[in-house]
Formats: sequence, structure tokens, C-alpha cells
Amino acid sequence: MNVNNHKHLEEKFKKLINHYNANNFVYVIKECINLLKKSPNNVFLANLLGSSFQNIGDLEKAKKIFLHLIKKDANNITALNNLGNTYRGLKDYKKAKEIYKKILKMNPKYINGLLNFANLSFELNQYETAIVNYNKALVLDKNNILLLYNLGLSHQSLGNFDKAEFYFKELLLINPKMTTADKLMSRLKKYNTKNDHLVSMEEKLINSSLNEIEKTNLFFALGKAYEDLKDYKKSFAYLKKGNDNKKKITMYNPDSDDHVFNEITKFFDNYNFEKNNKLNLSDKNIIFILGLPRSGTSLVEQIISSHSQVYGCGELPFLQDLISKHFYKNKTFNSKILKEEGFSSLLQEIANKYHEQVEAFNPNEKFITDKAPLNFRLIGFIKLLFPNAKIIHCNRNAKDNCLSLYKNIFDESLNWTYTQTDLFKFYKNYLDIMKFWEKKLPGFIYNINYENLISNSKNEIKNLIKFCDLNWEESCLNFHDNKKSIKTVSSVQARQKIYTSSISSSNNYDIYLSDLFSNLEKLH
Repeated sequence: MNVNNHKHLEEKFKKLINHYNANNFVYVIKECINLLKKSPNNVFLANLLGSSFQNIGDLEKAKKIFLHLIKKDANNITALNNLGNTYRGLKDYKKAKEIYKKILKMNPKYINGLLNFANLSFELNQYETAIVNYNKALVLDKNNILLLYNLGLSHQSLGNFDKAEFYFKELLLINPKMTTADKLMSRLKKYNTKNDHLVSMEEKLINSSLNEIEKTNLFFALGKAYEDLKDYKKSFAYLKKGNDNKKKITMYNPDSDDHVFNEITKFFDNYNFEKNNKLNLSDKNIIFILGLPRSGTSLVEQIISSHSQVYGCGELPFLQDLISKHFYKNKTFNSKILKEEGFSSLLQEIANKYHEQVEAFNPNEKFITDKAPLNFRLIGFIKLLFPNAKIIHCNRNAKDNCLSLYKNIFDESLNWTYTQTDLFKFYKNYLDIMKFWEKKLPGFIYNINYENLISNSKNEIKNLIKFCDLNWEESCLNFHDNKKSIKTVSSVQARQKIYTSSISSSNNYDIYLSDLFSNLEKLH
């Protein structure tokens, strides 16, 4: 290759990297494919192409590219690392773990391998392994904010709140603009007027050139801080700014969720569950804990997983992902699948895949919990796939529940929480579909009310454990001593003894959320 061609390629590569870093993955894919026709053995281009497919969610194409690279060079550590990440994305945890272990055997100080193996361990609730590998990576790069953030998250999930705060503070010393750490710290604290963190957040808003996402995290954190101070006017002012920003960022359209609810009820309306062919069932007993987020699902899982025979898996995406993959076509439920000849075989395939993914957690206990709140939409599928499963539906005072949703910032699956109108529409859909399931599947769903659980905890907990077909253990009353992990925004509250301060908390915000609250009252 002459010098001019070499310089030309270098310039092309730099341009591609800039586009990749700007998330222009479709452009990168197109250019890489064209360049690989001329240079089919270029390892850099192939890795970049696979990584771009990874980023747009086409994991099968990414896997094919990385496997091809490794076939030509078994020691290509970048391709191996990318393949491990692809397997993790595909939820093939066994293969992902094998790849990461191979990488670290080749090079124990390969920081991306340490980080990714730790991330996999975190995902599978293996926190001790995660923390060990995060710490090994931190020795190699003590200023790596992603490592500090993940260490904070790991300790928070285990209930080590002082250690979590330490790592979040270290992170903020390096990058004060990473305000997700401020948001997480705010959940660990009880604020007073002289609190240093409260002062620093307000100063940061005034003096820093933050983008809208960075500001939004601070708005929610300050909303929580001023609620602690019982300054509800100021608290709501910050919460409204945060919610308004999130609404703009997400561009959420409530019609999309209306469509999902309608399609599900239409899908199951005429389905006769009695005619469902019985599946070959796993020996694991699944307890699905569901309901609106912030309705007490984390507390209920903490109680049940305090039992010696129960492994708490936490909030699993598996069921939703499998249903989306097999029952959606162009974002619409494919109702024709019910009448197809291979329907029973498909159900068995999905059930087997779900159990395979759960087994990656290595649960020794006979019972497992799956606490994904939005699975309330999928109760019909749970009945089809796991007819012997237990379903616990958590419900709570509507105004308190919706306020708690409005006070928190969530991932993209909860984009309906940021305006009073969107919250009400989703809540109404939730009520309607739960009435549908109760009528369609009488006796299949156990309802537990948060307020009753708080006011009459001993009897409610005993009834809950009995419903799960578990023998009584006193540890279920002492759930706050449970050391099992909690990854959700409820990680602090669910580790406390029973408390009543969250009941009727909506009274403090009556005048600010009057439209939402008055509409909710009309539903009950």
C-alpha cells in the first residue's frame, strides 16, 4: 500500500470512529461493509462493524462477525470481548462467562474483560464476584468513573449504603457532571438544611454548564431532599422541572401503551385456558410478584425471599423479552399464532428458555421469585407458560402510588410517569386489565394491599407465605435482616422495618397534583 492510500485509509478510520462515538451506527455499518469489500481481512473494520450491529440491537449479526474473527484468530482479545458482550446481550450467560474467563486467563489485567465480567456477575446477583473484579479493574484505573459508579451500585444493592455513598462521592470528585450519582446518593440520605450534598447540588445547578439530562437528575434529587425537609412547595417545583424535562427527552406517546393493553385483552378475550395443552414443567416453583411499580413489589419480594427455600431473582426482563420476540410482529401481537399447529411446541420452547436463563443465577432453592412489576400485563402468558406458578398482585392507594411514581426517575420502560395526564391514562389501563384478568382467571391471582401489609403485617405476611405453599419461618417477619440484593429504587425502603410514613403521603402534594388526584378518585 502506498503512503497516500495509507493516509486516506487512516482518515477514513478516524471519520468512522467519530461517527461511531456520535452513535451514527447505521452510517458506520454502511461504510464498513463497503470498505471490507476492498479489505476483507481488516480486523479493525470487522470489529467496528460487529460493535455497530451490537449497538443497534442486531446481536445475531454481531455474533456472526465476532465468531468469524475468532475463527481466523483465536487470540483476538477485542473480538473475544465483543463476543462475550454479545452473548450477554442475548442472555446466553453461560457462554458469556466462558468467554470472559478465557480473556482473563489470557490477560488478567485486561481492564475491559474485568469490567465486563463484573457487569455480568452484577446482572446475575453475584455481587461478591462483581465487587472483586471491579476492584481489580480499579487498581488499573483508579479514575474510571464507570467502575466507581458500578461499585456504588453493587454496594447499594447489597445494602452497604455507606460504601455506596463513598464510591458515588469519589466519582463526583472526578466528574461533578455525572449527576446520576447525585440522584442515587439522594436516596441514601435524610436531608437537613445544612446538608453538604444539598448545598452542592444547588450550587451545581447555578454554576455548571449541565445538559438537560444532567439537570434532570438533580431536579429529582432536590425534589427528594426538600421533601425530607417538609418543604413540599419547593420539592414539587423541582419534581415538576424534572418530570417536564423527562417528558421532552423521552417524547413518550401514550397511544403506544393504549395499543399494547388493547391488543393483549383482545388476544386473550376468547382464549379457553382449559384447552391449553399441559407443558413439561420445571421442578422450580415460580412466584411472580407484579403490579404497578412503587406498589410494594420490592417489599413483598424481600419478605418472601427471606424464606430459606426461596431465591429472589429480582426484576427479570426474561418473560417480557421472550413474549416480545415470539408474539410480536411489527410491534403488534400476532394473534394468528394461537391457531397455529406448533403453538404448544412454541410455548414449551419459551418456557424452557425462561428456565434456562433463570438457571444462570445458580439458584439452589426450590422456589424463585420474579419481581418484574409490569408483568401484570402478561398474566395470560404466565398462565399459558407456567400454569402452576403463583401470582402475587401488589396494590396500593392510587394517589400514593402515582405520587411515588411521579417523584422518581426511571428507565425507558416507564416513560408514562412524567405527566399527570400520562400517569392517569396508564393507571386506568392498569386497573382495566387487572379487572380483565380477575374475570378471565378467577382464583389465579393473590391480591395483597400495601396499606394492609403495613397495618396488619404479621397476619398479612403469614397469609402470603401460606399462599406460596411455603412452611412458616420467623425469618419472613424479620425481612429487614435479609441480605439478598435489591437493585431497584426501593433498595433503601425495602431494607427497613415496617414504617407508616409513606401512607397518605399524597396529602402533602394535594394542591400540586389536583388534576391527577381528582381523576383517580373518580375511578374508585
